Amino acid sequence: MTHDTTHTIFRSAKHFFSGTVLSRLTGLLRDILMAYAFGTGVSVAAFFVAFRFANLFRRLLGEGALQTAFIPYFEKLRNEDAQKAGQFFYNLTTLLSLVLMGITVLVVSGIALFLHYGDPSEDNREILLLTAIIQPGLLFICLYGLNSSFLQCEKNYLIPSAAPVAMNGIWILGILSLWNFSAEQAMPWLSVFILAACFGQWAFTIPHTRALLKGFHLKNPWKSVQLFSTDIKKMLVPLFLGMTGVAAEQINSAIDPVFAYYANPEGPALLWFAIRLQQLPLALFGIAIAGALLPPISRAIKTQDFPTYYRFLDFGLQRTVALMIPITGALFMIGESYIALLYGHGDFTSQSIIGTTHCLWGYSLGLLPMTLILVIAPAFYAQNKYSLTTQASLISILTNIALNTFFVVMLDLGAASVALATSLSAWVNMTQLAVALHRQLHVNLSSSLLVNTLKVLTATSIACLAVMALGYYPLAGAFSRSIVDSCGFVAALAAAAWMLKADDLLYIWKSSTPERGSMTPV
Repeated sequence: MTHDTTHTIFRSAKHFFSGTVLSRLTGLLRDILMAYAFGTGVSVAAFFVAFRFANLFRRLLGEGALQTAFIPYFEKLRNEDAQKAGQFFYNLTTLLSLVLMGITVLVVSGIALFLHYGDPSEDNREILLLTAIIQPGLLFICLYGLNSSFLQCEKNYLIPSAAPVAMNGIWILGILSLWNFSAEQAMPWLSVFILAACFGQWAFTIPHTRALLKGFHLKNPWKSVQLFSTDIKKMLVPLFLGMTGVAAEQINSAIDPVFAYYANPEGPALLWFAIRLQQLPLALFGIAIAGALLPPISRAIKTQDFPTYYRFLDFGLQRTVALMIPITGALFMIGESYIALLYGHGDFTSQSIIGTTHCLWGYSLGLLPMTLILVIAPAFYAQNKYSLTTQASLISILTNIALNTFFVVMLDLGAASVALATSLSAWVNMTQLAVALHRQLHVNLSSSLLVNTLKVLTATSIACLAVMALGYYPLAGAFSRSIVDSCGFVAALAAAAWMLKADDLLYIWKSSTPERGSMTPV
């Protein structure tokens, strides 16, 4: 395996970025077609609520806690014995499959019994029915997450990040097949397509996973499976702590559409279309950087190479600030024109555009802290300090519930306030991790990070003012407005970065920047 450097991390992030671009572009096409064909009606909102409920365990047993527990432990085992690490993957795959099948049977059976013997309202009945249809897809989504974690350890980032293309393709096929149906008629059948899409996403990773596993030279690994091997038991503690932390995030994700539904029957749909735009830069850049960062900093910790560990962490923070602050400004200034351009057709009304824009503004405030959490958290995972991230997540969920209750129930502010509550709770979470980074991991933020953050903020503010100035010139159509504002924002940002000598903006696409102070231990 090649030596880890900031160049290799950046190369991995670019591979992740390349695959994610494909998946996000197909996801954007999927959402455009959803908006055009079905709008933001009550049945569509019910479908999105069901989709979130069915995926409640996704980050617990798939792409979240399991990944953060698996990667450091897998790297530790491989450092000791490669064959042992390979068998560990087979053991975990088998155990995870059995657990997920058990969860699926319990959830679907419980819903079936409640629908038969209970007395839910028509709206709740629709949500429960759609949840039961989508729920079996959890097995394939979580197995995809485990395969992706293994592929990332093997420095293969393109396949995991591109796999959602398969899911989006099947989802799009479902939309096109149901185009002439009403939303109420279409959603149950679309849920069946979602189930097939989950399988397609997992299947996309199988060939490369099997090919790389051959390099571990295992003989009859499936016959040697031990469901509760010593290594599995040793991983349970960090997995449990990680699950507790991610559970808080998942509960936040689950309660948001509930509060939005309380505020406005179309609220969950408005949140969905808004968060898809907010998550586009988060997935393209934040998850790419964080995903590329965890394996190398885990290897640095296992070899006690702390200078490299601090350098990698500083590198991730520098890139995150340089990317996310300008993108946040752009979402505020030109988000509405892009929503109108992308979604404002067919059954997606002008009121839907306004409601989605307000939700996007609320989510945009949380873009920077959400990305910083993704970058900072691996620093704790690599040292098996899961309790710190768990505590921060639990406080975040309490904050989110309190703010949602205050905004929606007491002040009746609507669905956009749900997005705002999510962003504010993300700031609370990130602040706790930043403080713990200094106090518990004994890390000082580099002076260059603080200086360059101020420069990036200033350059972004100038770019926002430029867009405001352009707004005084009326333009016909969302396409013209979005293109002119985008070009104005980018041009003003580049000019301001050059005048301010904001290195992190000027060198944003390079794997290293000019020499400067780096993050150091206290």
